[in-house]
Amino acid sequence: MKCSLTLTRWHKVAERINAALKEREARTLAALTQTSISPWNKEGIEAKAEEIARRAEADLALIETGTAMVARIRAALGQRNAELGIGERLAEADAATRRARLYRDVLGKQVADMIRPGDVRHVPAVITGDDGLWTRRSNATITLAIADKALLDELRAKLAREEARSHALLDAIADANREKLELELADEITEIAGLAA
Repeated sequence: MKCSLTLTRWHKVAERINAALKEREARTLAALTQTSISPWNKEGIEAKAEEIARRAEADLALIETGTAMVARIRAALGQRNAELGIGERLAEADAATRRARLYRDVLGKQVADMIRPGDVRHVPAVITGDDGLWTRRSNATITLAIADKALLDELRAKLAREEARSHALLDAIADANREKLELELADEITEIAGLAA
């Protein structure tokens, strides 16, 4: 059966096929390696064993066909993604998001109790938290405000620019993933992929 689906939908189809195949793999493995009976339950065992073997063989054939189909889907998606430049855009979006996260973190951690290096000389040498005889004396640490206003303003501008770039790239990727791709699927695969009419 020929199916013409968007790239995004093909990704979902491959996931569904893989999930169905995992169930079949577990069932086949159990049938062929863990089927057991009690010693007193020998009646009709040959017929039951034949039925189990038949199902296991059918599952094996489906697994072989399904894994080959998933490989074809992934190869076709990879080729189409390369043609559309999706991988490059994803890499650029990831880089922009990473830079934006750093800028946001630096800006978000600027707090009011930071002290400019030039103002440190006005801070007392020993700051204590004494409120009685039995409390510990601790020296406070001073967090320096290393980033000046110009740098923080520049980071705000860069943050806005990188967020906009990341959003634009992700939107372009979403648009590209609406492209259609036509592939031929075996009937038994269309059923487990949820594409049977």
